[in-house]
Amino acid sequence: MTAGTSGGNAVTCPACGGTIELRAAGFTVNLACQHCGSLLDVSRPEVALIRKYKRANENFALELGKRGTLFGQEWEVVGALRRKDQITIWQEFLLFNPYLGYRWLVACDGEWQFGTMLADRPQGPRDRVYWRSTPFTRLGRDQTTSTTAVAGEFYWRVKAGDTANATLFQSGDTMLSREVSAGEENWTQLVPVPEADVENAFGLKRRSLPRRKMARGPMLFRPAIGMERDDLGNMFKLALAVSIFAAIAMAVIAGPSTSASTLIQVPVGGQIAPVKVGTITVRRPWQFVTIEADANRFENRWVDLEYNLVDRSREQSIDAFGLVEHYAGTDSDGAWSEGSHSGDTMFGHVPRGTYDVYVSGSAHGWPVDPYTIDGWGSVETINLSIEASTGAMSWGMWWTLVIALFAWPLTVLWWRFRDK
Repeated sequence: MTAGTSGGNAVTCPACGGTIELRAAGFTVNLACQHCGSLLDVSRPEVALIRKYKRANENFALELGKRGTLFGQEWEVVGALRRKDQITIWQEFLLFNPYLGYRWLVACDGEWQFGTMLADRPQGPRDRVYWRSTPFTRLGRDQTTSTTAVAGEFYWRVKAGDTANATLFQSGDTMLSREVSAGEENWTQLVPVPEADVENAFGLKRRSLPRRKMARGPMLFRPAIGMERDDLGNMFKLALAVSIFAAIAMAVIAGPSTSASTLIQVPVGGQIAPVKVGTITVRRPWQFVTIEADANRFENRWVDLEYNLVDRSREQSIDAFGLVEHYAGTDSDGAWSEGSHSGDTMFGHVPRGTYDVYVSGSAHGWPVDPYTIDGWGSVETINLSIEASTGAMSWGMWWTLVIALFAWPLTVLWWRFRDK
């Protein structure tokens, strides 16, 4: 798809028909439409559509077309990129002056850097290079960077998804950035520039500034010692280790186990008097006691159960309730079922002692109770196996701990990949 120029230093977007001002005519190769975000090739007389997008990405801290003075020279913002590595997301702005050429403004982790492309390549080994007789020390590891958003015009072909291998070197406040992409190596000198100077020159859309992060990547201009490494993997390992340790600790704290069990029959539409399940002993100062109820197969019935832990020495009873229910049927969406033929009830914080366990209950039909005695004189009953035991673990507490432990590393992981 092609389209011609619309006159002067403006072109017509072949994707949306919008008119786009060409600020660096004669230099620009790629142009991102300010109306729809589509990438255009303006290096030829006929403007060609490279990639069509549905909308322009306007979330940059500097507005395209703004002019301002930095270091005594007037510059115009002609292009903007959003880039990221494994840790950091930052923004780069291409500045243009018809007499001086191109420069960069880079916003990363609350700091701004002014970048000048180097014609004289630094020399030296991998961890230390020399540029104009000044040694620069390498910072951290090489990182793969990727471009996630493009706006404005550029003197080379660029698009979202482009990747490069980046390395930073430092000497005092001055940084050297080396990027290798498609066999081409480029060096840029970066010097700090106060944010107030950038704001006075171009104005800032602060809501669109890259957010500060605790984790640090190679584009951090002043990395803290020991923070240049990616700790996300260690965060997941630590969360996993603490989860396993907590499970082991809970199993040890749960203490020795004793149990008692029995079988009961509950008539549907009726109830049973308390039945003794057995005797259990809590040997720790406090323990959990769990009672499990498993029923035979039934549909559209529920059983209300009442449990009593009776400490005869103190003449005290600890009571709790359980429920076993299961329903099934068909409707316009087909067959359905809900509920379970089993149910667990946990007593928390049961003090040391010997307890007689009793269970009583009643069963009912849904939507109404059936006849208690059918035509053959038999009574419908639900059979349940009841087992009471000490030394149980609170899996709900453990899962709550696991969710809390993994919440932060998962949030960091989502943050890094949210723009993909």
